[in-house]
Amino acid sequence: THSGQLRNVVDTMVGLCGKPQATTVLTKLPGNPIPNTLETILKSSNFWDVYQQQQMPMTLAEGWGCWKINWDKDISDHPWATYYRAEYVDYVRRGPILLSICFENWYMGSDGSQYLVLETRSRKGKDLLIVTEAFRASGGDETQLSPVDLSAVPELKGVQERLLINDYPGFLAKPCRFYYDSTGDTEGRSIYAGKLDLADDLDQDLSQNANTVRVSTPEELFNNDFLEKDPKTHLYKMPHRFDRKYTSFLGGHNADGTTNGSLPVQTTQPQVNFSAYSDNAIALLLQIISGFMSPATLGIDVAKKDNADAQREKEKVTIFSRNIILEHEREILASLFSELLCAEEYLNTEKITVKEYEIGIKYNEFADESFEGKLKSLGDALDNDNISPEMYLDKLYDGALSKDDYDSELKYLKERHSGNPFSDNGGSQPPQAQAQAQESGGVAQDLAAVLGGDPGSQTPDVGAK
Repeated sequence: THSGQLRNVVDTMVGLCGKPQATTVLTKLPGNPIPNTLETILKSSNFWDVYQQQQMPMTLAEGWGCWKINWDKDISDHPWATYYRAEYVDYVRRGPILLSICFENWYMGSDGSQYLVLETRSRKGKDLLIVTEAFRASGGDETQLSPVDLSAVPELKGVQERLLINDYPGFLAKPCRFYYDSTGDTEGRSIYAGKLDLADDLDQDLSQNANTVRVSTPEELFNNDFLEKDPKTHLYKMPHRFDRKYTSFLGGHNADGTTNGSLPVQTTQPQVNFSAYSDNAIALLLQIISGFMSPATLGIDVAKKDNADAQREKEKVTIFSRNIILEHEREILASLFSELLCAEEYLNTEKITVKEYEIGIKYNEFADESFEGKLKSLGDALDNDNISPEMYLDKLYDGALSKDDYDSELKYLKERHSGNPFSDNGGSQPPQAQAQAQESGGVAQDLAAVLGGDPGSQTPDVGAK
């Protein structure tokens, strides 16, 4: 497709998802400290640029892909993650269990030969086995491959053919997929699956619309006597037909019997129905994004209401799709970042002692109340004992806090809001309730003094003399 609309849909969703906040707790072991934070590792390889410009848009468009973690002391002091598109990664599964991931890389040799390098990462019991193989494409034919030594590819200098990482259950890689392919033909499903014909129809409609605009350009007929002349040759300068400007010969007859050249310049413009093409283009676009994105997200107004509730209603499909994407993306990034920290340890010590790190991934809300609004509404609910401190933290931070931060916040909240949170006032009731109780007690004493009753009894002793 050449209209660019499909890319606009993907770029819009990527922009709405935004860049998340990642938090982690780095475990430091005796004699094996983790020297760098996750943020340092990500910044060293411009990870977030790759994430927003490659991984997320290509996974949406193609249906699947994979992150691969690399490390090389000669290149960087930290490991980095490379994203592989769907056509350059394959998986080996036994049922739902992932057994191997194969990455495909192409290199150009100094002699002009093409080399295919396959890197396969497999689980062997409790260990990770990485096997690298190189092949030469004979005569530039990618189907005619012959095995060669890794030294034939200069970029593979120092790479081992077989690398075994003991007692590590991961792949140092992370498959990416947002939607499953129910047919089983591919690893994942593109958001445009079954809609490519509609995209072709949209391209055709836009091309016809552009041609209609060109045809509708006013047509001008010039009498030869009024044409500009070249000062050197004294010949007439012919107008360019792209501008729909033509010459007419004096006395020539048109098809309707009229005579040309009676006027110096004649201007005509055909009447063309532009709206038919524009309306059809919008209808096709709505079919393409149906089930994935709300029309209002792309600025197509299908409802005239503009209040907050109506806006959230108009964005409902987008919100649902975004929630599905972020649910998978949180799991992808948490696993990838954990393995990046494992690779950091392996790069420095050639072993992995910490198999998993606790990672929190937090995205900004879309078409929802702001953090300040949530803070106020949830704070009021907590103060009135309508929700527990645990529920308060879960709703406010949505799992973005690490375990240590969560425990610390929970302890703080319980100290402030549980047990006897209003102990400064000397009682277990809020200050306002205490003030109302004191005021009620004073009224009861005044009434008892007038009626001669006991201020502590439920009813005044009106029979006392």
